[in-house]
Amino acid sequence: MNKSELMAYLKEIDQGLKQPAMLYIYGSAAYILLDEPDRTSLDIDVAAPYSDADYADISQAAERAGIPINPAEESASNHIEWIQALRLCLPKPSPDMSMLLWQGTKLTIKSPPVPELIASKLIRYDEMDQGDLQYLYSQSPVAFSSIEKAVENLPPPFNTDAMVLENLENLRQDLKMWRSGGNP
Repeated sequence: MNKSELMAYLKEIDQGLKQPAMLYIYGSAAYILLDEPDRTSLDIDVAAPYSDADYADISQAAERAGIPINPAEESASNHIEWIQALRLCLPKPSPDMSMLLWQGTKLTIKSPPVPELIASKLIRYDEMDQGDLQYLYSQSPVAFSSIEKAVENLPPPFNTDAMVLENLENLRQDLKMWRSGGNP
């Protein structure tokens, strides 16, 4: 889905909700809502423990909007990934630091601040992640020390994961290159 499709889903979910809901998203959908050019995705990653929504209500509204939550099989169609704590490579949010990405009548979409969004990408840090981070950093430069702090605040075992720590060092080198105008 692109930004216009994502916005259409959010509007339909908003209209289908019976009660207010706040979804805390990260991953590609957050970058799409932050206007990363040409960014698309098949899913909306929702940090379930950090969201405030009645699961049954949000699930019914999403189903009616045509975007199911956690489809049974590996899906090649648009869907919502409802990510539970064990798989969540994302620091616990500070309510006053979250970014508001979209607001409807009943549905609010928030995401982590820039350092936490960056830290969440370090579990994989593939070419697409690097492009996301280069875009985000060009829009909102942050001190590397704030990214390091966000990594320290990741939930265990992610905060000490060898791949995350290695990718943090890779990011340090990439930031030097990006500041000088190079590409990933």
